[in-house]
Amino acid sequence: MAVSGLDSSNNQTPVKNVVIAGGGTAGWMAATALTRLLGKSIKVTLVESKDIGIVGVGEATIPPIRTFHKLLGIDEKAFMRATQATFKLGIEFENWREQGHSYIHSFGITGRECWAGEFHHFWLRAKEYGFGGEFGDYCPELMAAKQNKFATSEAMPLNFAYHFDAVAYGRFLKSLACEAGVTHKEGDIEKVVVCPQSGNIQSLQLASGEVVNGDFFIDCTGFKGLLIEQALHTGYDDWQHYLFCDRAVAMQTELPAPPCHIPKV
Repeated sequence: MAVSGLDSSNNQTPVKNVVIAGGGTAGWMAATALTRLLGKSIKVTLVESKDIGIVGVGEATIPPIRTFHKLLGIDEKAFMRATQATFKLGIEFENWREQGHSYIHSFGITGRECWAGEFHHFWLRAKEYGFGGEFGDYCPELMAAKQNKFATSEAMPLNFAYHFDAVAYGRFLKSLACEAGVTHKEGDIEKVVVCPQSGNIQSLQLASGEVVNGDFFIDCTGFKGLLIEQALHTGYDDWQHYLFCDRAVAMQTELPAPPCHIPKV
Protein backbone atom coordinates (compact mmCIF):
# COMPACT_ATOMS: atom_id res chain seq x y z
CA MET A 1 0.00 0.00 0.00
CA ALA A 2 1.33 3.44 -0.89
CA VAL A 3 -0.07 6.96 -0.68
CA SER A 4 0.18 10.07 -2.78
CA GLY A 5 -1.48 13.42 -3.06
CA LEU A 6 -0.33 15.63 -0.18
CA ASP A 7 1.22 18.95 -1.16
CA SER A 8 4.73 19.47 0.23
CA SER A 9 4.17 23.23 0.55
CA ASN A 10 2.95 24.94 3.70
CA ASN A 11 -0.34 25.88 2.01
CA GLN A 12 -2.03 22.53 2.41
CA THR A 13 -5.77 22.27 2.04
CA PRO A 14 -7.72 19.82 4.23
CA VAL A 15 -8.12 16.35 2.75
CA LYS A 16 -11.79 15.78 1.94
CA ASN A 17 -11.75 13.20 -0.87
CA VAL A 18 -9.66 10.03 -0.52
CA VAL A 19 -9.37 7.73 -3.52
CA ILE A 20 -8.17 4.13 -3.17
CA ALA A 21 -6.91 2.43 -6.32
CA GLY A 22 -7.39 -1.33 -6.09
CA GLY A 23 -9.50 -3.60 -3.93
CA GLY A 24 -8.47 -6.89 -2.37
CA THR A 25 -7.61 -7.15 1.30
CA ALA A 26 -5.33 -4.09 1.25
CA GLY A 27 -7.83 -1.84 -0.49
CA TRP A 28 -10.83 -2.83 1.58
CA MET A 29 -8.87 -2.73 4.83
CA ALA A 30 -7.90 0.86 4.03
CA ALA A 31 -11.45 1.75 3.01
CA THR A 32 -13.01 0.21 6.13
CA ALA A 33 -10.51 1.89 8.45
CA LEU A 34 -10.93 5.32 6.90
CA THR A 35 -14.71 5.25 6.85
CA ARG A 36 -15.15 3.81 10.33
CA LEU A 37 -12.62 6.18 11.91
CA LEU A 38 -12.85 9.32 9.77
CA GLY A 39 -16.06 8.79 7.83
CA LYS A 40 -17.74 11.96 9.10
CA SER A 41 -14.95 14.23 7.88
CA ILE A 42 -13.88 12.66 4.56
CA LYS A 43 -15.36 10.98 1.50
CA VAL A 44 -13.78 7.68 0.46
CA THR A 45 -13.96 6.24 -3.05
CA LEU A 46 -12.52 2.85 -3.98
CA VAL A 47 -11.87 1.97 -7.61
CA GLU A 48 -11.23 -1.63 -8.60
CA SER A 49 -11.30 -3.69 -11.74
CA LYS A 50 -13.68 -6.63 -11.87
CA ASP A 51 -11.14 -8.40 -14.09
CA ILE A 52 -8.42 -8.44 -11.42
CA GLY A 53 -9.11 -11.03 -8.75
CA ILE A 54 -7.65 -11.78 -5.34
CA VAL A 55 -5.13 -14.57 -4.86
CA GLY A 56 -7.38 -17.46 -3.83
CA VAL A 57 -5.42 -18.88 -0.91
CA GLY A 58 -5.60 -18.63 2.84
CA GLU A 59 -4.42 -15.40 4.43
CA ALA A 60 -1.91 -15.79 7.24
CA THR A 61 -2.05 -13.04 9.86
CA ILE A 62 -0.20 -11.97 12.98
CA PRO A 63 -1.72 -10.76 16.29
CA PRO A 64 -1.89 -7.02 15.46
CA ILE A 65 -4.87 -7.80 13.20
CA ARG A 66 -6.89 -8.26 16.39
CA THR A 67 -6.00 -4.69 17.38
CA PHE A 68 -7.11 -3.55 13.93
CA HIS A 69 -10.44 -5.33 14.31
CA LYS A 70 -10.95 -3.96 17.84
CA LEU A 71 -10.18 -0.43 16.67
CA LEU A 72 -12.83 -0.71 13.97
CA GLY A 73 -15.36 -2.46 16.19
CA ILE A 74 -15.42 -5.64 14.09
CA ASP A 75 -17.26 -8.52 15.74
CA GLU A 76 -14.92 -11.52 15.98
CA LYS A 77 -17.64 -14.16 15.63
CA ALA A 78 -19.15 -12.49 12.56
CA PHE A 79 -15.71 -12.12 11.00
CA MET A 80 -14.78 -15.75 11.63
CA ARG A 81 -18.07 -17.06 10.23
CA ALA A 82 -17.76 -14.93 7.10
CA THR A 83 -14.14 -15.86 6.37
CA GLN A 84 -14.02 -19.50 7.59
CA ALA A 85 -11.28 -18.42 9.95
CA THR A 86 -9.30 -20.56 12.36
CA PHE A 87 -7.21 -19.52 15.35
CA LYS A 88 -3.46 -19.38 14.93
CA LEU A 89 -0.85 -19.52 17.69
CA GLY A 90 2.28 -19.17 15.58
CA ILE A 91 4.08 -19.98 12.34
CA GLU A 92 5.87 -23.28 11.80
CA PHE A 93 8.92 -23.44 9.54
CA GLU A 94 9.57 -26.98 8.36
CA ASN A 95 13.10 -28.14 7.48
CA TRP A 96 14.34 -24.92 9.05
CA ARG A 97 17.84 -25.56 10.35
CA GLU A 98 18.26 -28.83 8.51
CA GLN A 99 16.16 -31.49 6.81
CA GLY A 100 13.62 -32.84 9.26
CA HIS A 101 14.02 -29.97 11.74
CA SER A 102 11.17 -27.53 12.35
CA TYR A 103 10.87 -24.27 14.22
CA ILE A 104 7.67 -22.68 15.50
CA HIS A 105 7.65 -18.91 15.79
CA SER A 106 5.02 -18.58 18.50
CA PHE A 107 3.02 -15.42 19.13
CA GLY A 108 3.37 -15.43 22.91
CA ILE A 109 5.81 -14.02 25.41
CA THR A 110 8.31 -16.49 26.80
CA GLY A 111 8.75 -16.44 30.57
CA ARG A 112 7.79 -13.75 33.09
CA GLU A 113 9.20 -10.26 33.20
CA CYS A 114 11.24 -9.22 36.24
CA TRP A 115 12.60 -5.88 37.39
CA ALA A 116 16.06 -7.44 37.76
CA GLY A 117 16.40 -8.45 34.11
CA GLU A 118 14.88 -10.18 31.11
CA PHE A 119 13.72 -13.76 31.47
CA HIS A 120 16.27 -15.23 29.06
CA HIS A 121 19.13 -14.18 31.38
CA PHE A 122 17.66 -16.25 34.21
CA TRP A 123 17.06 -19.17 31.84
CA LEU A 124 20.66 -19.08 30.57
CA ARG A 125 21.92 -19.01 34.14
CA ALA A 126 19.74 -21.99 35.01
CA LYS A 127 21.16 -23.90 32.03
CA GLU A 128 24.65 -23.33 33.40
CA TYR A 129 23.53 -25.09 36.57
CA GLY A 130 22.02 -27.96 34.63
CA PHE A 131 18.30 -27.28 34.89
CA GLY A 132 15.65 -25.08 33.32
CA GLY A 133 14.49 -27.24 30.42
CA GLU A 134 13.91 -25.88 26.94
CA PHE A 135 13.39 -22.16 26.44
CA GLY A 136 10.11 -22.76 24.63
CA ASP A 137 8.70 -24.63 27.62
CA TYR A 138 7.95 -21.23 29.16
CA CYS A 139 5.75 -20.03 26.31
CA PRO A 140 2.07 -21.07 26.75
CA GLU A 141 1.28 -20.38 23.08
CA LEU A 142 4.08 -22.64 21.88
CA MET A 143 3.14 -25.46 24.23
CA ALA A 144 -0.53 -25.21 23.23
CA ALA A 145 0.38 -25.25 19.54
CA LYS A 146 2.51 -28.37 19.93
CA GLN A 147 -0.37 -30.14 21.68
CA ASN A 148 -3.03 -28.93 19.20
CA LYS A 149 -4.92 -27.14 21.95
CA PHE A 150 -6.46 -23.71 22.18
CA ALA A 151 -8.55 -21.79 24.67
CA THR A 152 -8.87 -18.24 25.92
CA SER A 153 -9.84 -16.85 29.29
CA GLU A 154 -9.21 -13.72 31.30
CA ALA A 155 -7.10 -15.73 33.72
CA MET A 156 -4.78 -17.07 30.97
CA PRO A 157 -5.20 -15.11 27.74
CA LEU A 158 -3.32 -16.58 24.80
CA ASN A 159 -1.93 -14.29 22.14
CA PHE A 160 -3.22 -15.44 18.77
CA ALA A 161 -4.04 -14.47 15.21
CA TYR A 162 -6.14 -16.01 12.44
CA HIS A 163 -5.88 -17.93 9.21
CA PHE A 164 -8.75 -17.21 6.83
CA ASP A 165 -10.00 -17.15 3.25
CA ALA A 166 -8.52 -14.02 1.64
CA VAL A 167 -11.30 -13.68 -0.92
CA ALA A 168 -13.98 -13.99 1.76
CA TYR A 169 -12.16 -11.45 3.94
CA GLY A 170 -12.17 -8.96 1.09
CA ARG A 171 -15.92 -9.47 0.63
CA PHE A 172 -16.52 -9.12 4.37
CA LEU A 173 -14.63 -5.83 4.60
CA LYS A 174 -16.29 -4.59 1.41
CA SER A 175 -19.72 -5.00 2.98
CA LEU A 176 -18.63 -3.15 6.13
CA ALA A 177 -17.02 -0.34 4.16
CA CYS A 178 -19.96 0.17 1.83
CA GLU A 179 -22.37 0.16 4.79
CA ALA A 180 -20.20 2.87 6.35
CA GLY A 181 -20.42 5.06 3.26
CA VAL A 182 -17.61 4.11 0.87
CA THR A 183 -18.31 4.85 -2.79
CA HIS A 184 -17.42 1.74 -4.79
CA LYS A 185 -16.61 2.10 -8.48
CA GLU A 186 -15.82 -0.79 -10.80
CA GLY A 187 -13.65 -0.04 -13.79
CA ASP A 188 -10.18 -0.18 -15.26
CA ILE A 189 -7.91 2.80 -14.60
CA GLU A 190 -6.82 3.98 -18.03
CA LYS A 191 -4.87 7.08 -17.03
CA VAL A 192 -3.43 8.65 -13.90
CA VAL A 193 -3.54 12.45 -14.18
CA VAL A 194 -0.60 14.18 -12.47
CA CYS A 195 -0.40 17.91 -11.74
CA PRO A 196 2.44 19.40 -13.82
CA GLN A 197 3.26 21.96 -11.12
CA SER A 198 3.25 19.92 -7.90
CA GLY A 199 3.82 16.46 -9.37
CA ASN A 200 0.96 15.10 -7.25
CA ILE A 201 -1.83 12.92 -8.56
CA GLN A 202 -5.00 14.86 -9.36
CA SER A 203 -7.40 12.25 -10.68
CA LEU A 204 -7.91 8.80 -12.15
CA GLN A 205 -9.46 8.41 -15.59
CA LEU A 206 -11.37 5.18 -16.09
CA ALA A 207 -11.76 3.26 -19.33
CA SER A 208 -15.42 4.30 -19.34
CA GLY A 209 -14.37 7.94 -19.55
CA GLU A 210 -15.33 8.74 -15.96
CA VAL A 211 -12.89 10.89 -14.01
CA VAL A 212 -12.40 10.29 -10.28
CA ASN A 213 -10.93 13.33 -8.52
CA GLY A 214 -9.32 13.24 -5.11
CA ASP A 215 -7.15 15.09 -2.59
CA PHE A 216 -5.37 12.00 -1.34
CA PHE A 217 -4.66 8.75 -3.21
CA ILE A 218 -3.83 5.31 -1.82
CA ASP A 219 -2.22 2.74 -4.12
CA CYS A 220 -3.47 -0.80 -3.46
CA THR A 221 -2.69 -2.15 -6.93
CA GLY A 222 -0.06 -4.56 -5.61
CA PHE A 223 3.07 -5.33 -7.64
CA LYS A 224 1.65 -3.33 -10.52
CA GLY A 225 2.26 -0.11 -8.58
CA LEU A 226 -0.06 1.82 -10.87
CA LEU A 227 0.15 5.05 -8.90
CA ILE A 228 3.28 4.90 -6.82
CA GLU A 229 5.55 3.56 -9.56
CA GLN A 230 4.02 3.87 -13.01
CA ALA A 231 2.70 7.40 -12.42
CA LEU A 232 5.05 8.85 -9.78
CA HIS A 233 8.20 6.81 -10.56
CA THR A 234 9.23 6.70 -6.91
CA GLY A 235 11.66 3.85 -7.51
CA TYR A 236 11.90 0.32 -6.20
CA ASP A 237 14.35 -0.85 -3.53
CA ASP A 238 15.54 -4.30 -4.49
CA TRP A 239 16.59 -6.29 -1.41
CA GLN A 240 17.23 -9.49 -3.31
CA HIS A 241 20.88 -9.54 -2.28
CA TYR A 242 19.80 -9.73 1.39
CA LEU A 243 17.40 -12.63 0.94
CA PHE A 244 18.28 -16.31 1.10
CA CYS A 245 14.90 -17.09 -0.43
CA ASP A 246 13.00 -14.62 -2.59
CA ARG A 247 10.31 -16.88 -4.03
CA ALA A 248 6.97 -18.15 -2.77
CA VAL A 249 4.48 -20.54 -4.31
CA ALA A 250 0.86 -20.02 -3.24
CA MET A 251 -1.55 -22.86 -3.75
CA GLN A 252 -4.58 -24.52 -2.17
CA THR A 253 -4.23 -27.95 -0.58
CA GLU A 254 -6.58 -30.38 1.08
CA LEU A 255 -6.89 -30.34 4.85
CA PRO A 256 -4.45 -32.99 6.17
CA ALA A 257 -6.37 -33.50 9.42
CA PRO A 258 -9.46 -32.16 11.18
CA PRO A 259 -8.94 -28.91 13.10
CA CYS A 260 -8.16 -29.42 16.78
CA HIS A 261 -10.96 -29.30 19.32
CA ILE A 262 -11.37 -25.91 20.99
CA PRO A 263 -12.61 -26.22 24.57
CA LYS A 264 -15.05 -23.65 25.90
CA VAL A 265 -13.72 -21.64 28.83
